[in-house]
Amino acid sequence: MNDDAAVRTLNRWARASPRLAMIIGCAAERLAVLEVGLMLLLGLSGRRQSALRMLAAVGAVYAASELLGRAWPRPRPFERLDDVTLLATHSAGRSFPSRHVASGLAMATIGAREHARLGWLMAAVAWALGISRVAAGLHYPSDVGAGAALGRLVGDLFTRGV
Repeated sequence: MNDDAAVRTLNRWARASPRLAMIIGCAAERLAVLEVGLMLLLGLSGRRQSALRMLAAVGAVYAASELLGRAWPRPRPFERLDDVTLLATHSAGRSFPSRHVASGLAMATIGAREHARLGWLMAAVAWALGISRVAAGLHYPSDVGAGAALGRLVGDLFTRGV
C-alpha cells in the first residue's frame, strides 16, 4: 500500500464515527504533551542530566527536521488529497519528516538508558502519536518512518554523550 492509500484508509476509518474522529484528532494534537510530561517526571525524579539530554535532543531533531523538510518539501496529506479530512487543528506546511515522532523516539531512546519501562512507554506514545497523525491527515506513513529513523539516530547520539 502506498503513502496516499494508507493515509486515505486510516483517515476514512477515523471518520467512520464522530467520537473516533474526535479521539484521533485529540491524540494527534496532544500526545506530545504526554511525552513532555514524562520527560519532566524523569527530571523531577533526580535524573536531570537525562532530561536535559532529552531537551537537547529535541532541539537537534527540530534543526534536522527543518533541514530535511527544506530539502524534500512535501505538503501535508490534508492539503494535497481531496478525500482526506483534517481531524486536528493544524496549519498547512511541510509534512516530512514527522518532528513529533522524531522527538518522541529520541526522548524514548535516551529515557530507556535510565529506566527501561519509561523508554518503552515513551516509544509507545511516540508510535501512537505517529499513527494518529497519519489518521488525522497530518502525515504520510513515510513521514512517520523518517521521523522514527531520525529520532533513533539523534537519541543514540545523545545517549553516547554528544
